[in-house]
Amino acid sequence: MGRLLDSLLDSERLVTSHATRVNSAAALPAPLRRLSRLIDRQDSVWRSWTDGPRIWFFEGVFSLELSRERGKPVLNLREYDRVGDLLRARMFVLTSDHGWQKCE
Repeated sequence: MGRLLDSLLDSERLVTSHATRVNSAAALPAPLRRLSRLIDRQDSVWRSWTDGPRIWFFEGVFSLELSRERGKPVLNLREYDRVGDLLRARMFVLTSDHGWQKCE
């Protein structure tokens, strides 16, 4: 599922191109470290980047039910701020013709 999340984040260009990817939970602020541990215990994955004081933290949750209904992969993308508060959640479907599309 990590590849699907990476693909979605790349296509949506939600992170600046000069940001540095955070590969270890230990490098995250304490609230995001706790959140990353919770995510690691579930059927989801996280990705994070930093650029100076700015941090991006995303969780990707695969929706098996919606993926079955649509016959295509569906991800719930959740974005959090540096204290672990949810900023927004959106659903995307991966189409063969148009790549990732926001679900309405």
